[in-house]
Amino acid sequence: RLAPAGPQSHVYFSNRAAALCYLERYEEAELDAERALALHPEFGKAHARLGLSRYFLKDYHGAVEAYESASAYDPDNESNRIYLAKAKLKLGRRQSVAEGSVRE
Repeated sequence: RLAPAGPQSHVYFSNRAAALCYLERYEEAELDAERALALHPEFGKAHARLGLSRYFLKDYHGAVEAYESASAYDPDNESNRIYLAKAKLKLGRRQSVAEGSVRE
């Protein structure tokens, strides 16, 4: 079974978050990933899906945090490492732009 306890399962919410990301419904995906983590905080896939939704919501700080957690639970996942690097790059660029506008 894909989701052992149906809608009360962390797997259910995590898988639905993945589907919602595919559909570019990132706000809903973020909520489902958070629901999955509320049920099972150590579920690495839910952290990764939270990171993905936050990345596309342009919440790069939140994406970095989520991908760092995902990497802690699933250290061999190459996709997590790639998206963590992308989120850090975007966050760094955003911070550089903000610092540049403060100086002016």
